[in-house]
Order: sequence, then structure tokens, then C-alpha cells
Amino acid sequence: MQKVFGLRVFSFGERIKQCGTTFRGARQRVMSRRSIRWHILIAIIVLIALRIYFWGGPIRTKYRIVRAPEKLAGAAGQWVIERQGNNPQRWIARDRDRDGTWDEFATPEGTFTRPGVQSLPRRWLVVCVDGVPLTAMQSLWDRGHFREFFRPTATVSSFPADTETALTEVLHAAPVPGYEHRYYDRATNRMRGGPWVTLSGANIPYIRALNYDPPGWAKALSYIMPRKTYRADVGRFRKRFLGSRASVFLAHIAASDALLHLKTVEEVEPLLIEFENALREIYLDTHGDLGVIVFSDHGNTQTRSHSAPLEPFLTQRGWRVRESIEEPRDIAIPSYGLVGFAAIYCRPESIERLADELRRIEGADVIVSRHLDRKGATIRAAASATTAELEWTPDGRRYRYIARDGDPLDLVAVFDELRAAGKLGADGFASEGDLFAATSSASYPDSATRIRVWATNHVRSPADILVSFKPGYYHGARQFQRVVSFAGTHGGLEKSSSLGFAMATYPLAPTVRLRDLLPANLLERF
Repeated sequence: MQKVFGLRVFSFGERIKQCGTTFRGARQRVMSRRSIRWHILIAIIVLIALRIYFWGGPIRTKYRIVRAPEKLAGAAGQWVIERQGNNPQRWIARDRDRDGTWDEFATPEGTFTRPGVQSLPRRWLVVCVDGVPLTAMQSLWDRGHFREFFRPTATVSSFPADTETALTEVLHAAPVPGYEHRYYDRATNRMRGGPWVTLSGANIPYIRALNYDPPGWAKALSYIMPRKTYRADVGRFRKRFLGSRASVFLAHIAASDALLHLKTVEEVEPLLIEFENALREIYLDTHGDLGVIVFSDHGNTQTRSHSAPLEPFLTQRGWRVRESIEEPRDIAIPSYGLVGFAAIYCRPESIERLADELRRIEGADVIVSRHLDRKGATIRAAASATTAELEWTPDGRRYRYIARDGDPLDLVAVFDELRAAGKLGADGFASEGDLFAATSSASYPDSATRIRVWATNHVRSPADILVSFKPGYYHGARQFQRVVSFAGTHGGLEKSSSLGFAMATYPLAPTVRLRDLLPANLLERF
């Protein structure tokens, strides 16, 4: 730097040096800001990771069984229950009438009894544990679990055996838009719904009837983090119930369904026991003032499953799978969850031809097509010419079954036995009650009524054809198939998909339809 006429003048080198210093300072400031941003981003990631890690942790409750009788079923006995917390206590649960169910509870504050022994409960809790098979819950009860309840009995699901139709039936709700959250809408002749319906629950009447249903985002996570999602589901349910004053509280634990799609019953059992512990705390804290009904909406095949090649099969035979139906060869097939059925829509004149071709699809078991007058259905067995006609009276109380070239629903012998017992009318019709008694635990449980209800109710746009797949096969969205591998599924007409469980603080019938599960006095209160 030099002085010219008393003024400071920088040389060229000094100017370059000064610019370099300024540049380095600016760069350092930019780098500093970037460093701050990166630190903030890392902190957010760490917080999210910690949130995920601690979210959905093991369910801890304050009651623990510390001693149980050696012989649990059919023998009188008493259980010692430890109540933990700030005021630890020991309670005694007694089975007075030797049916394996707790009848009386002795506590330091006094004795109380199971609801219904001396007085009716003032409040009710009804919980659907989605997708738990009958055999799984009976096995747990037989080994000493869920002793607040009578032994689990069978529930017969809807057809298809899935949540949308089953919960609609059990809650006597208005029909849902479709069998799943992506569906075909006849009124607009196009596919509608999809992930947004799952996330929002929009236009699903049975969800509006529930006091607790998991948020949509949690349902989406259940196939990514099944254990955590399940535990969080049970925790939210418990918190919501404890904060509610509803006289009848209706809850849906949805994440159990995903668990049983992805894992075996043996792997899921410890998580069902966690649910048992949470339910026990709720029940015992009420000191006999709470009646409880727990059930599942359908079963699960518990068979390793893979995709049935439905769309490629039909495309190769000249059918066009489209979003809307314009021409005789156009068909619409909603694809969403990986389930043991496929709902198919087509032009009226194409129904019977299409149903006949579907016999040859790999994995198909039974193909059902509804008559346009909604007074009957045609049933076809896969891989054969076996066909039968099922008819019903307008009130749905009587049925006739005419088999041709075989017996796709195994009902011929049932109708023969009813005829021999004098329970078949001269016109060949049998009563709904007699058929239910004879088929409630058959290979296709309560098939006549379930097919009629499928053809006439449940959804706003019933399918023209429903394909019921064998255990080991499913139909659904291709993108979902790439994400998960299924240990089992549900949806079909056969037994493993169709039979769920129900248990209550009062005895239930050995088998009950979902629509008959809840007592009339409870239905009137919600």
C-alpha cells in the first residue's frame, strides 16, 4: 500500500490478497450455515429414529398372574393375581362353577363378581381383534389365558371374508363403497378409492360407528413395522377407552391382521398375550362393572401364499381389464390388498361366459356369479364342469340347491338329510336356520346365507362374479406383492378364512354369525 497525495492506494497484489481474504470469509460463512443445516438435519433424523425406536414398545400392565391351578379347564381352582404399582396387592380370582372362567375376585377392598353373576354391567366394551383365527384363540384359552372370558366360540364371517364386509355386518352399518378401499363404482362406471380411503377412512360407514379405529397412516405402517404398529394400536385403544365415558365402547385393533398375514400363529401368540394383559387391566379396574365382548372379523389360512395369475390369464383369452366397462369383453377387477378373493365386474351378457372361463385359473376354488334378479346365484367348482344353482326366497329365509355334474358347495348330502328328517319343503326349499345348524362348521361354513348376502347387500356396487381362491393363493395389487411375503391370508369361502372367534364375559353359542353377535340392547345404544 502506498500514499498518493495523502491517500491510501492498494497495489494490485494487495487487492488480490484482500479479495482472497473476503472470499475465504464468505466461504466460511456459507460453510458455517451449511454445517448448521446439516446438524439440524442430523438432529431431526436422530429424533425420528429415537421416536420410532421407543414407539410401539412392549405393553406393560399392572396385573400379573403369579400362581394358577394345575388343572385349568373343568376343575375348580383359584388364581393369585399380583397388582403392581404404588399400592401393591394380591388378589384371588376364583372359578366357582368349574367352567374355567373367573367368577369371583377377592381383593383387600372387598369381593366382586363377574358381570352377570349378581348384576348386569353398567358399561360395555366390544373389541374386534382383526384377523385372529378361531383355533389360535382357543389354543391360548385352553392353556390358561383369557380366563376373564368363557371359552372362545366360532364366528362365521361374511363372503368375502374381509374387514370391510365383516365389520359392516357385525355393526349393522350402511353398505361400504367396495369390498376393499379400491373399488369399482357402477354409478360412475370407473375405479375409485385407493390409499386415500385407507388414510382418511372417507365414506366408510362402519368406521364412523367405532369409538376407536387406528389412524390411516398406522394401517399403512402395519406391513412395514408390524410389531411396533400392533403394540401402538393396543396402546392407543387402551388410552382412548380410559378417556371415554361411552356406555358402549366399540374398538377395532387392525394391526393384528397384518401380523397374521406376515407371521405364523406361534410367532404372534406373545403379542396376543400382551393384548390379554392390557384387556385384563381394563377389566379388573372396573370391579365387575364392565361387560366385554372380544371377536375377530374373519380367520386366516396360515398357508404360505402367492399370487394367482388372474389378469394375465384373462388377457390371454381376449378379455380387456380396464378402469371402466364399455364393451362386452371389458372387465373391471379392483386390485388392492392381497386377499383370497377377486371381485369381477362385466357386462350382463358376459357374466356366464366369463364365469365359465374362470374355472381354469390357477388357484381358483369356487366361482360364484349372481343372477341379475338377485334371487339366486350360480356356483362353479374350479378345474371341472361341476355346477350348482342356489336360489332363495325374497326374505332370505329359505333356500333351494340344485347340483349338476357334481356338488361344488358339498350341500347335496345336507339337503338329503334335511329331507329325510322332514325339514325340507315339497318345493325343495330348506330353512335358513336348519342350513346354518347343518353347515356352520362345514368346509364352506354357512355358504348359502353368505352367498345370498354377498349378492344382495354389503357394498354399494356388488360384483357380478366373486372368485374364491384356495389357501395358498391371493389376488391384489402388484406393487404390494413386491413388498411383502405372506404367511397366510383370508377372503375366501372356505373354512380357514371364514371362521373367526368370539368370547365374552357371558356364554356364547358354539357358532354365531357376525350379524347376530352383538345383543340387540347394545345395538340400540350406538
